[in-house]
Amino acid sequence: MDPILNRLGRLIRSLATDRIDSRLSPDPDLRQAEEELDEFLRTGADRLNPSGQSNQSFHQRSKQDSAPASAPLDGELVSAYAILGLTPSASWDDVTAVHRSLLKKHHPDRHAGHEANMRKATAQSQKIGEAFQKIKKHLGH
Repeated sequence: MDPILNRLGRLIRSLATDRIDSRLSPDPDLRQAEEELDEFLRTGADRLNPSGQSNQSFHQRSKQDSAPASAPLDGELVSAYAILGLTPSASWDDVTAVHRSLLKKHHPDRHAGHEANMRKATAQSQKIGEAFQKIKKHLGH
């Protein structure tokens, strides 16, 4: 057991060393991200930028900037996104991909021979399909 723990310790130390070395990177965005992460871990709170807004990752900012402004969502639409395991800001591509994967996972034919499981899968597939149709209608696809 000791050799395993020794290897795990070396792995953790090497990962920590790699992280420290990444702070020496010439990439200013990487350095800023590391500084923000360190501050968050130290204080437990996000830094505020000069405009008074919380810092967001580049991916979150670009997703929000590119998302069209839409009307407030009703409870049924929010629950439809929840059924698919998505947030209301999910893209159409995300919605279709998750829809397909959930239908494959919960397809009734996968449970042939087990009547109770087949009924559950049918009900779940119907819920997934209805949720997808609500989102599809909302997004205009």
